[in-house]
Amino acid sequence: MQTFSGGLKNVRRIDLAHRAMTHAENVMNRLLSDEDLVGPLQLDGNLDDEFDYTATVDFWEPPRQGLAPEIALPPVNLLLVQVRVRYKNDPNGKFYTARCLKLVPDPYAAPGNRGRPQSEMERILRGGR
Repeated sequence: MQTFSGGLKNVRRIDLAHRAMTHAENVMNRLLSDEDLVGPLQLDGNLDDEFDYTATVDFWEPPRQGLAPEIALPPVNLLLVQVRVRYKNDPNGKFYTARCLKLVPDPYAAPGNRGRPQSEMERILRGGR
């Protein structure tokens, strides 16, 4: 009986993990397909009786290594989209995270501009946003 009971607990844990990952993918897909989403954002809410989520969107910063100020950036931004789904009834606070990059138009780029203005690029390289 103990083996059977342990097996049922494992099946329940696997089912919860699968549902959490499915919820995270669904929230991520909604954010990635939202054409109005072009900048930082934070959302949270309930998904159902067992799960809630937190989603953050922020500008993705490339690794500083090897960056040179003379590179030309295209008139787009990359946003880092992170969705964290939490199982509400887990005393250990178990959660699942999905991350993805989203390519969006750069609102600072003027028509015909092949990249950000130098001052904007310098601000980014100094760690500003």
